[in-house]
Amino acid sequence: MNAGLRILGVVFAFAAVAACTPTPAPVPIPPPPPVVVAPPPPPPARPLPPSGAAATLIVPPVGIDGVRETPNRFISSNESVWHFRSAINVAALNCQGPVWDAIATNYNAFIGNNKLTLRKISRLIDQEYKVRYPGENALRVRDTKMTDLYNYFSIPTVRQEFCDTALLKSQEASAVDWRVLPEFSVGALAELDGIFIRFFDSYSRYETELAEWNRLYGTPASASGFSPVDIAPALDTDANPMG
Repeated sequence: MNAGLRILGVVFAFAAVAACTPTPAPVPIPPPPPVVVAPPPPPPARPLPPSGAAATLIVPPVGIDGVRETPNRFISSNESVWHFRSAINVAALNCQGPVWDAIATNYNAFIGNNKLTLRKISRLIDQEYKVRYPGENALRVRDTKMTDLYNYFSIPTVRQEFCDTALLKSQEASAVDWRVLPEFSVGALAELDGIFIRFFDSYSRYETELAEWNRLYGTPASASGFSPVDIAPALDTDANPMG
């Protein structure tokens, strides 16, 4: 057999062997990894009332001039003196502790130094009320408003700032000249009232934030155990030289 035939035989032999070899199984393609959907983030914490106030607190409305209508708005010059006196009286009763003890001393000095002036102002306010509320028991109306005013100044959520400011104002009041008492009282009362206005403004922002939170994440929680107004009554127990 010549060389060409031998090579051809070898080729055929290899081809025969290759034909008998099993085809390898295809390599399996792994499935794509599962799509992991991240859970939505938890909602932000539900807004809470500022300064630990009650969730059902009712705040004074904002007037058309953009300022809250507190009991210290739209009052006469004489009433400003009396409202300032009432604020320091509340502070003397409610602000207890070594830091604030001087308020009572300052208040008594203020009353003593301005006894005649305050007595006169009180009588003038009585006359104002009789004109303002004709046909009504004007003095009873005044007493009711004074009770509301004392409760207003006794709101516990601003006690720290109120007492600190009342301490400063009482120091000034103890030495104020009676001839400038009305002008002094207007400015001092505005400073004290600003404490409450800022708190009410912050509470209104809380109400707006809570309404938005409820819209996005839930429904309002039911009221539980809070009184409509978060205040502590205060009694004017000092000996009133004005009667």
